[in-house]
Formats: sequence, C-alpha cells, structure tokens
Amino acid sequence: MNALVVPTNSADRLAEFLEAWAPWPWDRIVIVQDAPEIDIRIPEALESAADRVEVFCWADIDAMLDQPSIISRKDSAIRSFGFWRAWATGAKVIFTLDDDCFPAGKDIVGLHRDNLYATPAWQSSVPGLHARGLPYRNMGVLRDVQLSMGLWQGSPDIDAITTLAGTHAGVSIVGTGTRVMSCAQYFPMSGMNLAFRREVACLMYFAPMGLGQPYGRFDDIWCGIVVQRIFRHLGYSITCGQPVVNHQRASDAFVNLVKEAPGIVVNEHVWETVDAVELSGEDPLTCMREMGAALEASDDGYTSRWGQAIAAWCALFDVVDDPPGATTAPRG
Repeated sequence: MNALVVPTNSADRLAEFLEAWAPWPWDRIVIVQDAPEIDIRIPEALESAADRVEVFCWADIDAMLDQPSIISRKDSAIRSFGFWRAWATGAKVIFTLDDDCFPAGKDIVGLHRDNLYATPAWQSSVPGLHARGLPYRNMGVLRDVQLSMGLWQGSPDIDAITTLAGTHAGVSIVGTGTRVMSCAQYFPMSGMNLAFRREVACLMYFAPMGLGQPYGRFDDIWCGIVVQRIFRHLGYSITCGQPVVNHQRASDAFVNLVKEAPGIVVNEHVWETVDAVELSGEDPLTCMREMGAALEASDDGYTSRWGQAIAAWCALFDVVDDPPGATTAPRG
C-alpha cells in the first residue's frame, strides 16, 4: 500500500488538487487540515473513491496523541502527523505533496518508486554521455535509496530574499535529470514533492514551526539536515530530480520574508549542531532517539525543545496498533 499526505488550509484549493490528480495513483490519501476544521469537499466526480481519503483536523490530532503539541500548527510541518498516520496504517511508501502542486505529465508514483527501488548502481561521469567503462547491460541497482525528492516547474521553491532579488530569473530545472545526492554534503530538502520508504518514516519529523514557535518556513529544511546526518551514518541514499510537479502558487515574498527572517541567522549554523551529533545506532529509530537526546542537551532553548519533541515523536513509532479512525470526508 502507498499513501499520499497533503497538508491544507483551503477547501477550494484542496478540491482543485484532488480533481487534478484523478484518477488517484495512491491507495490512500491522508489530508491534514492546518485549521481547527475545514469543510473539506470531495469533488462530485470522485465520490466513488472518497473511502480512500482520511481527513484530520487540529481536534483529531489533540485527541489521538498524548503530546499533540509536538505537531506544528499554522505551518506545513503539520504534515508530520500525516506521515505517522500513513506509517501506522501500513503504508510501504509514503508520498507528500503541497496542495498547490499539480501534475506535470509524469507518472509521479512510478518515477518515485523507480528512484527508491531501481536507481542504477552506476552512473556516467559525464551526464548525457556514455563514458568509457560504463556498463551497457549490467548497471546494477542501488539498494539503499530510502528517500526520493522530486522537483518543480512553474514557481520554484526558493526563499523570500532570492525571490525579491530576482536572481532566480531564467533558471530552469529542465534536463537536470535525477541524481544520487552525495552523503558528504548537505542540500536543502524541500517537502513539497517527496517519497520515502516506511522504514525511515520515524526520521521525517519536520522541525517545530509556526504557531507558538520562533521560526517559520525552515521545517522541511531542518528535518532534511537531520535526515541527511542519519542517512550518512546508516549508509542510506537520497535521490533528487524526477518526478517534477507543476507548482502553481507563488506565495507572497514579503509575507515569507517576515516568516523567514528570525530563522535566517540560525540556519547558518544549525546544520553544524546536527552534524556534530555522535551516532552509534544501527537502525533509523535508534539514531533518531540519539539525535533527539543530543539536541535536547543543547543550551539553546529552541534546540532543546526540538530535541524533546523528537523524543516524543519517536515514542509514536513504538506503537504498531492502528490508531483511532479519522474524520470521514464529507461528499459532494
């Protein structure tokens, strides 16, 4: 089974999203409302598939978790709850998209799955050229790819400063292909088009952001730093590139600048804090617990609270029983 996790705060935009992706290539769709409750509507043409949709709002999160405060509000990091729900109900591959990401003519499930399960063990030293020595038939398969990050056309996932400066103009991702990212370097992990195996769901905790938090819009970036640090230790790989989605809605750069400003300086150094964490675990959950403990011991208040939240998040993965049912999505 595979599952898609979609955070949303707009019933109209979500309805457009659900209609655009029909027929749905996912077995389950987990919708996490970033609001007390939204009047979620399944488009009439998709009513017959409505039983594949689960909808959760803030009240559901409060009722289902012992420590619901670890799940962010008023920020896309709320999707972490959907990751846990998808894992708890048995999803083998978990996908996530923003609700303003639309099809770009590609088989999104097939391409993400190819990245996770069929990435060749060899690649050419020159993209687009069959360099001397590259096998013709036996390219092998890279067995340790656990996460696939897709890219976007239309509105790129860039920060407010870059948007306002206009330095991204003319930059295109067309033809960039898909590559295995080096474990020796960090890169910004965007959460708007991802797929990962259930074995690493416990690592996909987006850092606390939004309501009641000092920072915003770094949730997926800081989660990505933790993921990459633990992947390096465990010898796992990440791919980046295809599949591409059409990101249609560019948010207001000035609003984003206000949200991003408090975290810009912190972002210059938080990766060093994560990078310095000593890991000895042999599996993702053990390593995530070690990461949480190390961050909790920090003298920085936010970092310490982040570590505490990671510890509580890890406890959710000790429970394998199916949690209580979700709100039923209204039809019509």
